[in-house]
Amino acid sequence: MTPDSPGQDNGILVRKYGGSSLASAARIRTVARDLRAARDRGFRLVVVVSAMGKTTDELAALAAGICDSPPRREMDMLLSVGERITMSLLSMALDAEGCPAISFTGSQCGIITDTSHTDARILEVRGDRVRDALARGYTVVVAGFQGVSEEREITTLGRGGSDTTAVALAAALGAVRCEILKDVDGVMTADPGRVATARRHEDLSWDEMAGVAASGCGVVHIRAVEYAARHEVPLVVRSSFHDGPGTSIGPTAATGPQGPGQADAARAGTTRRDPRGNRYRPLVLNVAEQVTRLHLVTSDTSEAVRWRDLVLEHLDTARTITEWLDSGAGFRWEILAPGPALDALRPLLPAAAMDRGREVGWEDDLTCISLAGGRPDSWLEVQRHVTGLMAEAGSGSWRLRADGSALRILVPGRVNPALLEHLHTVVLPV
Repeated sequence: MTPDSPGQDNGILVRKYGGSSLASAARIRTVARDLRAARDRGFRLVVVVSAMGKTTDELAALAAGICDSPPRREMDMLLSVGERITMSLLSMALDAEGCPAISFTGSQCGIITDTSHTDARILEVRGDRVRDALARGYTVVVAGFQGVSEEREITTLGRGGSDTTAVALAAALGAVRCEILKDVDGVMTADPGRVATARRHEDLSWDEMAGVAASGCGVVHIRAVEYAARHEVPLVVRSSFHDGPGTSIGPTAATGPQGPGQADAARAGTTRRDPRGNRYRPLVLNVAEQVTRLHLVTSDTSEAVRWRDLVLEHLDTARTITEWLDSGAGFRWEILAPGPALDALRPLLPAAAMDRGREVGWEDDLTCISLAGGRPDSWLEVQRHVTGLMAEAGSGSWRLRADGSALRILVPGRVNPALLEHLHTVVLPV
């Protein structure tokens, strides 16, 4: 089908759809109908797609069945296929809906990256073919998560990279906004499947969303949020399964004060004092189960270098929850990650008793509760407050770690759902 003349020009709208939103042919047809409706409202559309459903995981499993350490270049060649399948199918569905569409890979639309295979960074977005296709009346469908390096090699952007693709295109094209469509209603204060009282944030600032994303909340990737802040791209996170308002993300939270001193006032709004006198008011509560803690300690510089290189070679950093490093006269490194993310390191870093300042420690089956998005005056004040909350909830063994704007509560085994409800109710803003 050839393109027809669009109606009133409301500007370029970039939409990104996650894998669960495109998991079947029926879902792809539904998305195509929604896009046709947006086009009929006068938007010129650029649509960034992830691989269907669990395709990326399935491709990675195929590679693992071939060899233990697949070459990173070949992994990029393999994993980039998933998004290419989706972009072609969605373009076909759009055409069937009477919405002329054309699909491009990351390299075809000029997403130029560095040379870091499987974890590349975007250096430039040229977008000439995208602009030309939009000018000719096409809806443009782009394979997310991928680009091409300056050495003309296919690269991928790591887990969550399709979010970054969408934001980068929105910035390069001067889009009115970038919508991230997921299987959630927006940015929630907690996972509604775990915490019945979870609420949707109507508005967040880029800085607030960056703190939330850095804590391990997987709604929007941290690199995408940082890119949006640098290039002043308005974001909306909402559901692809119904037409709800979602969460708007921009310079400041729209529901906060907008006059002089608005940044300080808005921050005060998210750290306001509660009836017990504590001012720590985070934005989200995240929960990760079956977490492993690995810590390495040594005073031997050569051993520290060997450990570091082993970790960098075998660890998928995109899957980690958080890490801490203290390196100087000695070397201390600690990481929290899902157990499988550290499996490749187990035979290389066996557990060892403390010996001449050396320790390799493993701790499995932890639950990590992250409270994120709010920076307190003092973590010691927060520790005193949380100690009282944990005692009220009857929690036994637990400990705290703080990093950036996130507080991590580590609990052995699974946690009682009542504890999560208690923390969410008392600590998070109403």
